[in-house]
Amino acid sequence: MQSSPDQLVDSDDAVTLITASRRYQVAVADLKLGMFVSELDRPWLDTPFLLQGFLADSQVEVDTLRRCCAYVYVDLELSSPEVAEAIRRAEVNGPPLEPAPVRRAPRPATKPEAPEPAPAPKAAAPSKPNTSRAAAPRVYKTRADVRISTDTRQKFRQFVKSTASPSNSGDAGLVGRALAWLRERLGQEKKAPAGAHRSDREATKGWLPTDIELVDYDDARSVEAELPRARTAFSRSEDVLKAVVNDVKVGKIPQVAEVASAVDEMVDSMIDNPDALMWVGRLREEDVNTYNHGVKVALYLIALGRQLGFPKKELSNLGMIGMLADVGKIKLPRALLDKPGMLAPSEFGLIKEHVRLGLESIREGGTIPTAVDQGIAQHHERLDGTGYPKGLKGNDISIYGRMAAIADTFAALITPRTYANASAPQDALMNLYEWAGSCFHEPLVEQFVQAVGVFPVGSLVELTSGEVAVVVAHNRVRRLEPRVLVLTWPDKSPLSKPIERDLLTQDGNKATRLRIVRGLASGAYGLKMRDYYMGEIARANGLSA
Repeated sequence: MQSSPDQLVDSDDAVTLITASRRYQVAVADLKLGMFVSELDRPWLDTPFLLQGFLADSQVEVDTLRRCCAYVYVDLELSSPEVAEAIRRAEVNGPPLEPAPVRRAPRPATKPEAPEPAPAPKAAAPSKPNTSRAAAPRVYKTRADVRISTDTRQKFRQFVKSTASPSNSGDAGLVGRALAWLRERLGQEKKAPAGAHRSDREATKGWLPTDIELVDYDDARSVEAELPRARTAFSRSEDVLKAVVNDVKVGKIPQVAEVASAVDEMVDSMIDNPDALMWVGRLREEDVNTYNHGVKVALYLIALGRQLGFPKKELSNLGMIGMLADVGKIKLPRALLDKPGMLAPSEFGLIKEHVRLGLESIREGGTIPTAVDQGIAQHHERLDGTGYPKGLKGNDISIYGRMAAIADTFAALITPRTYANASAPQDALMNLYEWAGSCFHEPLVEQFVQAVGVFPVGSLVELTSGEVAVVVAHNRVRRLEPRVLVLTWPDKSPLSKPIERDLLTQDGNKATRLRIVRGLASGAYGLKMRDYYMGEIARANGLSA
């Protein structure tokens, strides 16, 4: 089995992160023409550079980077030979360049008919000096949005380890797992409260609005029992949001009340079992239209609110924010939204207008709650003031704006786009963790990781056996040992009939038990998730409506 540059392996309550490559951190003041900028110090989506990775061959691009960033990461192999050689010489002489371990896209699979989800990020360097785009084509289409620092990896590792189980005491080893499994089956396992641990509740209250009375939620139904209602709720939400988008497009007053009704159905389903809607949300994972993205953001926001213990009314507000946050984009030219290169200042300014345009259209449909208005207005604001439209900082951004920023960014990272492939959900979560404290509220990022899981329901994962599986449902006892549906043989060739396995209750000793090695991006090894949501396979595994 080939190892990935970034892997997360659960073994005896230990999570190991592996990294194996180097790029160079360069302060923007030291940027030069001919440098291939592979990564930024912030999300690409927050800048005019929509295409991830490019050769800086114009002063306009360099000046724009200096306005947007404090530092960037440069790939020497794709930079012009003269610049690359200068950086190498400077390293020997001790310059302010920091060689940094970073995440790279996975290597191609051993079988040519089963490629990895992202193309290899490297391309041969030009044989002679040339800084033109023709000599170094923009081959980067991986969402390596930021260098994942060693410190972040360690923090993420420790966080996942400490929150993988509701209780870390008495739950180690095979005997502990067996007892936990038995307690759960007998209904004696204590559920994790909102905020993951009751000891965290008071700390959580410290940064939440004082007028929100937090609630503890338990799963009231199994995934299989909840799926029919979840499918109906998701489909209705898509239909309603599509109607709103069409109304905005033609200048009609949108029916915001219909959105609220559809969101209430999503909330009811999420309260009883969030995994069911998470599963359904992967059905149309390749769609990138405004209404599909909006429903997914709503889903993640409701999940985060449920994790925090928000009451039902507040969960509905969060769902409304997710559904309507990007409605204003329908008033922008499609060519602008899909443009693969750097946006001109005027174009980026127009992109920012989608927040105002959306709010104006929504307000025409009637009065919306203050929380919904704030969340929509602030979903692109960032804690360090680098966001838009107002450049708000810190506490000037409401809790709803902070939550919406996290959910919207996560949904964008794991969705394929015209200018970038999807990230594996695990990688997207680590990116959020890297940006926590600067762009995003760190406690909320941690709560978000717990809400969706390190390996979210519906995501593809690779097991220690080499098999590829899809996560069906989380085990509340140990979050890194979910129920999965195995889709392939170890060589990645598809099984004729998928096999369901519960990683928590599997037989075998410590050495032979299957574990998750890493998360995979949508479409890995040519697997189309739509094939496993419908028909005989889904019905045989209790996953069909």
